[in-house]
Amino acid sequence: MKNIKAIALDMDGTLLTPQGQISESLINLLERIREKGVKLFIATGRTQKEIQDVLPKHLPFDGYVAANGMKVYTDSEQLIQHSLDPSLLQQIITNARNQEVYYEIHPNRGSRFALIEDKPYFIRELENQFPETLLKNEIHSRMNAIRNNIHWVKDLNLNDIAKVYFFSTNINKIDKWKKDLTEIQQITPFSTFSSSLHNVEVMVNNVSKGSGLALLLDQYGIDKKHLLSAGDGENDLPMFKLSGHSVAMKNATTSIQQQADEVTTHTYEQDGLYYFLKELFNM
Repeated sequence: MKNIKAIALDMDGTLLTPQGQISESLINLLERIREKGVKLFIATGRTQKEIQDVLPKHLPFDGYVAANGMKVYTDSEQLIQHSLDPSLLQQIITNARNQEVYYEIHPNRGSRFALIEDKPYFIRELENQFPETLLKNEIHSRMNAIRNNIHWVKDLNLNDIAKVYFFSTNINKIDKWKKDLTEIQQITPFSTFSSSLHNVEVMVNNVSKGSGLALLLDQYGIDKKHLLSAGDGENDLPMFKLSGHSVAMKNATTSIQQQADEVTTHTYEQDGLYYFLKELFNM
């Protein structure tokens, strides 16, 4: 790895702790790396609001790829924003509700929302026994979403939607839902990505973290060979492919680790990103 000019970081399972925070040691390290002239990018499945809810105000990043590429922006400029077709969303959400698949609708502006009448089966989903494949950060995020973050509505407004997130504690249930989405894709193309074995997200076709980061690299005049990326999920693979060097977290599945150039020696629970970057930059 030589001449790193930009670093792209996934959030959940990578940058953040299981409680959805950034350790103080990592914050201090990132500030020092940025002082060296290295650009810091966020590349996440989270929407802009979800990013703002957790990132410390005093830790500036140079660019953001939100909702798996659906929105790309810097501190001073929005580079692109996509939204899903409302008729497609109506079909997908109706199918999900018929199967009692947990969903969160994320608009480009404002809070995620879901129908109030579906709240009981959302709660039941989290009363199931948690398998070992379900990471602590996702359990924490879903519980917090139901209690505090989901705006419960009586009717759905499906205009200007960035993504829809689907989840289940049961892998067989979410795998079946992914197959159902694949059937719909044959008629109306759209993108799907998963950040864990227990979720899947729907976005506009041909949009990904990779497409979003390409825009940021162009904005700053940085060649992709000088980009380092770090992540832990399937939705990180497009940015792995784009980057000059890719790093998978130790907590990533074997299939994700095999598609990265390197794997951290510690998990996200052990502040693995901090130890990796500390050694890399000899700090």
